[in-house]
Amino acid sequence: MKIKATILAVMMLSAVAAQAADGPEVGVWQHKVDVSLNLLQSNYSDNWNGGDKGSVVWSGVIDANLQKQFSEKVNWRNTLNLAYGQTHSQERDGSGDLYWKRPDKTTDNVEFESLLRWTTSGGWDPFVAVGFKSLFEDLTADPDRPLTLNPLEFTESVGISRQLIAKEGQTLMTRLGVAFSQYSRKYYLNPSPDDGTETSTSNEAAAEMVTEYKVGALDGRVDWASKLTLSLPFDYSGKSVFEDDMVPDGSLPSDIADYTTALDADFENTFTTHVTKAISVVFSVRWVYDKYDNSVKPEVDDAGALINGDLVSQAIRKAGQFKQTMALGFGYSF
Repeated sequence: MKIKATILAVMMLSAVAAQAADGPEVGVWQHKVDVSLNLLQSNYSDNWNGGDKGSVVWSGVIDANLQKQFSEKVNWRNTLNLAYGQTHSQERDGSGDLYWKRPDKTTDNVEFESLLRWTTSGGWDPFVAVGFKSLFEDLTADPDRPLTLNPLEFTESVGISRQLIAKEGQTLMTRLGVAFSQYSRKYYLNPSPDDGTETSTSNEAAAEMVTEYKVGALDGRVDWASKLTLSLPFDYSGKSVFEDDMVPDGSLPSDIADYTTALDADFENTFTTHVTKAISVVFSVRWVYDKYDNSVKPEVDDAGALINGDLVSQAIRKAGQFKQTMALGFGYSF
């Protein structure tokens, strides 16, 4: 908790200290699209000395930003992130021959947000936003039976924002508000080969703070993009199931209902170094604290027994999650 409080304090102090600058030019669409492909490949013959195995690691990423200041009082920004990657690797069978395994997923993200702000002379701008998140392939329920575009998360938020820095090569914006999220998740009813699925839906309301910072350095050769999201749910449709409808059997923490309204944090940092116009090195670090994944709503039968116990257990993450990636690849910006 001290770590999260420290992060929040640092971001808020930075916001207070920052000086607002001129915003984007009125009436002009500003756009930026980054497309990148990262690839690492190796292959060996069956008799290669040392027993090495071949592999192919690839990922594709599209980052798009489209923004327009329609007038002195209206700004509309749209952002899109699509990412997918796999690792293909070789294994040896009983006779020592190499064969290619089924690929493992390494990167997966579908995220879109549309933000409309009423820019005022006072600096604090009312906003409304809508967002969508999903995965191209969900392997949570069964790695051998991926579910396409699952789960689905739709979010609507409203509040106030402040553009603290808005100048060429550097932006800093923070916003405070209330976010309403709707989740839809498919899951398998029975083991393979039965592919029958059922869909569970849930809703959440939360207080939310989002701080975004972007800066370029070394004449555009290095870009740093940072985003901190703090969310405190105060209402979740599945909480009552844990509290009132489910009969405890000792398989889950006794206070699991409180997990659903614990503070969530998501801190992303991406550093991009442009070696040449077409080649870049991308270093990404992400830390997520989500004590319970609210897209997984508990389902119980008439007797109060938990139906989707495996998914509920997987949705509990008492410790923070950490992800770090570094890739050298080809990219194009326009």
